[in-house]
Amino acid sequence: MKQLLIIIVTLLILGGGAYWWLNQAKKQEQASPTVKEKVGTTTKTGTVSKTGGRFYLQEMGQTPKEIDSYTVELDAYVGENVTVSGQYSGDTLFVGSVE
Repeated sequence: MKQLLIIIVTLLILGGGAYWWLNQAKKQEQASPTVKEKVGTTTKTGTVSKTGGRFYLQEMGQTPKEIDSYTVELDAYVGENVTVSGQYSGDTLFVGSVE
């Protein structure tokens, strides 16, 4: 009986320690997220392309970035080298102006 009580107390202590450790790890993750949020206006220069109804900006030496716009007709710039300014929503840059 005494051994059973010792086993139960030991399990409770180990379980509580594990719970505390996981909770601390979760708090640490929330305090310093690893993914940086994209905020503010971003300006990029590259060539506009269109594939499957989606627009992309190809910067020199970079992976194409998806772009979209509610205010600019991007079709007019397909194949052109342009400088775009806008804001990110997720991984898509929403273009507000094109130069």
